[in-house]
Amino acid sequence: MNCQNLAVPKIRLTGRKKRRVLAALLLLSLLVAFLNATGQSLSLTPREMLDEEGSFVVVGEVVEGQMWVINPQEWAKAEVTPDGKPTFPNPSKFVLGIFSRVVIKEILKTDGKLKTGSIIGVFVYGYGGSDSPHVLIEKEKCVLFLRPMKGADKNFTNTVVVPPGTLGSPEKHLRFNPETSYTPVRDGFGQVILRPDKMQILDEIKQAIAKRP
Repeated sequence: MNCQNLAVPKIRLTGRKKRRVLAALLLLSLLVAFLNATGQSLSLTPREMLDEEGSFVVVGEVVEGQMWVINPQEWAKAEVTPDGKPTFPNPSKFVLGIFSRVVIKEILKTDGKLKTGSIIGVFVYGYGGSDSPHVLIEKEKCVLFLRPMKGADKNFTNTVVVPPGTLGSPEKHLRFNPETSYTPVRDGFGQVILRPDKMQILDEIKQAIAKRP
């Protein structure tokens, strides 16, 4: 779906109602993007993902997924044309990435800080699409090859996490803190979804870790 080709319905809306209509339309476009990204993976071997310096590896289960990290100021700018008319906002202008919360079930390669049972924030850059990494879904089991986001650039200043269904309700948004979050290596593709019929990949990953110096 091309977000730029969608038009706002020709009805007179102001304030909160206008924002909610735009939010609903945006939700539709992002849902299509998520469906495109779900299941998307890059052909990387465990060894290639382990080669990322400073990475660590965990087996986790997603407790909350598909939450957008947005810049509210850029969103407000994207809602109007240069001449002040309301328009469908282009997500690429204000959506920085997708945020999930993952509970650690097993630590395969440690950073010396995390513990089994703890919940971490996982951020993937971009807002989804056919060429984007997989979007983590609630209750999904996965192996994540991660690195800390600590020291991330200033693009995250004043950014917020948008829980599902709250895009049109800014008062429900949560502050995003990259200093305490992690991101999959290899531009977000450092993740392996553990499906019931492909659990042998977990043994392959463990073997690859065991063989490393």
